[in-house]
Amino acid sequence: MEGDSSDPTVSYEANYEIIGAERDEMIGEVNPAIFTTVDRSNKESKKESGTVFGKNGVKFQLKTGRYRISGYPVGNVFIYDSNNKLVLREIVGDVAGVNSLTVDIDESYSIVMDGGYGSVDAKPVGTELSTVLTAGIWDVGLDIEPGEYSISIPYGYGYVQIHEQGKDPLLYELIGGEIIKSENKVSLKKGQKVRVTKTSIVTFEPNMTGK
Repeated sequence: MEGDSSDPTVSYEANYEIIGAERDEMIGEVNPAIFTTVDRSNKESKKESGTVFGKNGVKFQLKTGRYRISGYPVGNVFIYDSNNKLVLREIVGDVAGVNSLTVDIDESYSIVMDGGYGSVDAKPVGTELSTVLTAGIWDVGLDIEPGEYSISIPYGYGYVQIHEQGKDPLLYELIGGEIIKSENKVSLKKGQKVRVTKTSIVTFEPNMTGK
């Protein structure tokens, strides 16, 4: 790539990558709990549903497992670790935000869904390799194969974060549509975490020339 890769303008124009202070501000403080991978067997987990009354919303305590969290019509999902520190927040719903949020949940976590919802549920989900990832946190090696990919979304905009312990996170903006459409190149390594946020679905197309 020509130019200075440490220049935010160059990095964005080349690959829609956001770096430096802007990246740090957008991602915020990364809770180490994001690197937690729980037992995916879902032996004790079960679907939990509820009706939301009042502005304070509803709080779930779930058994350890992997869950797809959703709600109607729309609201905020907050996930807190055992120390009540925020792990992530996402707007989830049928009318705005993302359709659902898929994450590993330790039984010490708390899931708070605010008063924007009328009904909410958390459903255990299995693990399988895929090149189509929805909003949530995904393990490279468990949910998607390591490798070189081109990533895209069908419409709207969103972000892909790539987290690796001991390193600064990577942040890519995705734009979908017929007139302007980004196609970002990313390299995934086993052990990394991929977070899909502010978009419901991202397609990872293997880049055969990069292998």
